[in-house]
Amino acid sequence: MSRRLYSNHEYVKSGLVTGTMWDIMLKYMSDNGVDITSGNWGNRANTTLTNLSGYYTKIIEKSEAGKIAGETEGFKSAKTLDTTGICALLTTGSTEQVKKMNLYDISGNLWEWTEETAYSKGSNYDVNGNYNLYMLRGGGAETQTAGNSALYHMYYRAGRNAPNAWTLYGFRPVLFLQ
Repeated sequence: MSRRLYSNHEYVKSGLVTGTMWDIMLKYMSDNGVDITSGNWGNRANTTLTNLSGYYTKIIEKSEAGKIAGETEGFKSAKTLDTTGICALLTTGSTEQVKKMNLYDISGNLWEWTEETAYSKGSNYDVNGNYNLYMLRGGGAETQTAGNSALYHMYYRAGRNAPNAWTLYGFRPVLFLQ
């Protein structure tokens, strides 16, 4: 998906974040005083986002076995957004509340695909017999807080079949200089 972003440049290679990169990023944040277990920062459901400078789309929750149907309210610009009963996808960097140490959207906004493969007993193979289960990291905008801790922290991981598209799945490309 991001492997060919810069395929025409001989000194640059691109790809998805690996699980090791994600873990190193969390270790770096933790070692520098960021509480990586906290759900009190980031873009999550049932929070109030202030000083927004970008765009967002509200996703109105229609619970059906814990999933969010795609009913949305279009892109808008606002200074404050109360996400009570909804979640909202934000433009990256649209508010200071969604970053720590200049790393954006680690806590909330989108679940992120990584290059990690996952093992789960059962049918994780596609019709050609290829292993087809990859890891999502972090937590999406729909994750809610329970007391002082989030249900899905930025260190959370879950295996999902790929390709698997959902409004709240995204990815973080990485550029390697050769």
